[in-house]
Amino acid sequence: MASRKEVLAKIIATIPHLGSLRGSQGTTAWTGRKFFQFLGVKYAEAPIGKLRFKKPVPIAPWTGIKDATEYGRTFPSASFYQNIPDEDKFNPELEDCLSLCVFSPDLKGKFPVMVYIHGGSFREGGAPCHPPNYLLEKDIVLVVPQYRLGPLGFLCTMSETIPGNAAIFDLILALEWVQKNIKYFGGDASKVTVFGQSAGAVLASYLSMSPLVREDLLHGVILQSGGAFCSWSTFEDPIGDARKTAINSGKCTEKSTIEEVEKCLMEMDVKTLFHCANGTRNRPILDCPSGLLCPPRDDVYINNRCRKNLPMMTGVTKHDAGYNFMLFYDFIENTYGLSNKHYNIFKLIETQLFIAGFESNFSDVTGMLGFLVKNFLWDEETIMRGDLIEMLPGMIDIGNIFGFKAPVLKQAMLNASVNPKNTWLYTFDYEGEHTRHGYGEDTSKYPFKGGVAHSDDNIYLFPWPEEVTNLNERDTKMAKKMVDLWTSFATNGVPASPDVCIWPPMENPTGPYLHIDEECSVGKTFYDEFKTIQ
Repeated sequence: MASRKEVLAKIIATIPHLGSLRGSQGTTAWTGRKFFQFLGVKYAEAPIGKLRFKKPVPIAPWTGIKDATEYGRTFPSASFYQNIPDEDKFNPELEDCLSLCVFSPDLKGKFPVMVYIHGGSFREGGAPCHPPNYLLEKDIVLVVPQYRLGPLGFLCTMSETIPGNAAIFDLILALEWVQKNIKYFGGDASKVTVFGQSAGAVLASYLSMSPLVREDLLHGVILQSGGAFCSWSTFEDPIGDARKTAINSGKCTEKSTIEEVEKCLMEMDVKTLFHCANGTRNRPILDCPSGLLCPPRDDVYINNRCRKNLPMMTGVTKHDAGYNFMLFYDFIENTYGLSNKHYNIFKLIETQLFIAGFESNFSDVTGMLGFLVKNFLWDEETIMRGDLIEMLPGMIDIGNIFGFKAPVLKQAMLNASVNPKNTWLYTFDYEGEHTRHGYGEDTSKYPFKGGVAHSDDNIYLFPWPEEVTNLNERDTKMAKKMVDLWTSFATNGVPASPDVCIWPPMENPTGPYLHIDEECSVGKTFYDEFKTIQ
C-alpha cells in the first residue's frame, strides 16, 4: 500500500501561468468516494500595508510546488479577534487570508462548478466551516473562497483611500480566478453556480446583478435566506461608522478631518481595529467610490440590471428569524417585565419591527403598517387579552416576514419577471435532530425553541460543526435530498431528486413553491408562509 507521502506526491495540479499545487485526498460521507482537495490556495496578494481596504491584487506566479494540504488562515472575526495575543497584533499575516479551497472528484474531468459564499453577518466564518463531504458525493467541483470580514472587508470613508466594499471585490477576483483556472481542477468554467446563505446569499445576490461583474463569471445562483432586498443587507452611513471606529481608538475626535481618520484606520493594528469597530455596522455600501452595486430600493435600476437567462433558486427556513425573537424577548423582559399584564400590541409590533430590521429604521409614522400587521397576525380576542405569551407567535412571524420571507419573495418575483420558468422558490420545513438555533447559547429560558432555525438547512449540505456531523438515518435521507436538489440545479439548471416531487418553477408572482420536508409538497402562494407559527 502506498504511503501518504507517496500519494501526496502524485496529487499535483499545475496552473500553467501561475505554478503548481500539491493537494491531498478526502472521502465522502456516505459512499467513501475519494476526491481531491486543494486547501488554502492564495488567489490574491496579501491585502496589507497600502493594500488594506483596497481592491485585491491577483496572486503573482510562483516557482516550485506550493503545499495546499492545509486550510489557510481565516480572517480575524468579530468573535475571535480577542484571541489575538497582544504581541502578535501587528503581525501582517493576520490579514493575509485571501485564499480558496477547491474540491474535485477528478482533476481531468469537466464538471459543473459550485462556488459557495459563506454567511456570518459579514463578520464571521471561513472555508473550514464548509467541508465538501456531502456535496462531493455528486459530480461537481466545489470552490469555497474566503473574503475580508468586518471592518477589513466593509469599512468605507467614500474616498480613494478607503473606497469600501473590499470584500465584494475579493469575491469578484475569486470568480475571475475560477474562470481562468478551474479547468486545471476538473471544473467547467462555462457552468458556474454561485450559492450562499444569509450574508453569503446577500453577496451572491449582489454579484448576480452588479454591473461590475462580467456575466461569464456565473451562470446560476442559489440564495439561501438572504438577498439584496433584506433591510439588514446594506448600510447607508459608512463615514459615521468609520469615524466612530477611529474615535474609539482614542486617536481621533469628532473634529478630526477625514484624512486623519483614514490615517488612524490604515495604521491601526488588526486587534484594535476589530475592538474599535465593535458595535458598528460594517456592511456593503450601495454607492461608493469602489463602484456602484445595485441599490435594492431602486426598482427601475434593478429591473434593468436583473440578468436574463439566469436560473435562480431561492428560499428560507420556516422559522428563519427565530434567533431574532430572542432579542425581542430580552428587550421586553428588561423594559416591561414578563408578567401577564395588558401589553399594548402596537408598542410590541413597533419594537419587533425595529429589531427585525436589524436596527434599521422602520418608519411607520402613520401607524398603518402596525394596523395591517395586527389584523393579519392576531384576532381581536387575543389582542384584547394582551397576554404576552399568547401574542409571541405573531411576534416571531413579524421577524420571519420582515427579516427574510418578504425580501426573499421580492427577489424571486424580480428574477421570475425576466426569467419566466427559470426561478425556483422554496421553504425549508424539515425539523431534524440538530439545530443551530442560538448558535451554542443557552436558549432554555425562551418559550420558543427555534423550530426550523436560520441556517438549519446548511446542516444537510455541509458536515459542520462537529456536533451535527453524525446524522441519524432520517436526517441522512434529508441530506441526500438536499444534495440532489442543489447539485442538480448546478448541473442542469433544474432542481430535482428521485425522492422529491416535481418542483415547478414560479409561474406567477407568489408561486408555486416547494416545501422541503420529509414528505415534500408544492404550495400555491408564498404568502401562506408569512403566518406559520400560529
